[in-house]
Amino acid sequence: MSFDVSGDAYDRFMGRYSRELAPVFADFTGVDSGLSVLDVGCGSGVLTEELARRVGPENVSAVDPSPLAEACAARVPGADVRTGAAEQLPWPDDSFDSALAQLVIHFLEEPVLGVAEMRRVVRPGGVVAACSWDFPAMQLLRTFWESVRQLDPSTPGESLPYMSLESIAQLGDDAGLQSVETDALEVASRYEDFDELWDSFLHGVGPAGQHLLSLGTEAQAAVRDEYRRRVGDPAGSFTLTASAWAVRGRVPE
Repeated sequence: MSFDVSGDAYDRFMGRYSRELAPVFADFTGVDSGLSVLDVGCGSGVLTEELARRVGPENVSAVDPSPLAEACAARVPGADVRTGAAEQLPWPDDSFDSALAQLVIHFLEEPVLGVAEMRRVVRPGGVVAACSWDFPAMQLLRTFWESVRQLDPSTPGESLPYMSLESIAQLGDDAGLQSVETDALEVASRYEDFDELWDSFLHGVGPAGQHLLSLGTEAQAAVRDEYRRRVGDPAGSFTLTASAWAVRGRVPE
């Protein structure tokens, strides 16, 4: 997936769901005042902003390999935002009380290594947590790929390596965490009208946006019409739901 897009474009597309997920995920992880926290794969800073609200920006660090790290730094002044990869975090051992990776692990070439790096930079007894969208339960993307395949059944769509609570729990175990727990985190996003939703695809964010822009004008219009039909041909505001698989565990003491 390419993140060579503006923070605003990302926020219009997936960031709106990330904003709803951030406080739910932070609650799941147990982030509260007095903790030092790392946001791994911070993107434009949606979760970073939520963490700063809870513990203060001076207690928040964040890292991302993409240009979106600049948007995160602008969004959360005072946070320690760096450019880097999850598999090689630029902090020494035992630097934080918690490390979180929201909607990142499915983009890593070596997810276990990434979570193990998070474990490395968290103090013994601290919490490491990660989450990944349950794509079949995410109306935004599921409906898009269903619409595309209605017109071209050969289109592969998107898939993620962690598609169940069992598989994401195994990730925590494989990364060396203890007391591993999982949950399904439910969120939703409201659109003022269908045009607002469809415009978010036209910025070319992620596999769905890139695929749409690769189509000709007539094919784009056909996908749009099919998508609109599948969400009930809304005349006004409407809501789409999403769910994320989440795992948390503690660093061995």
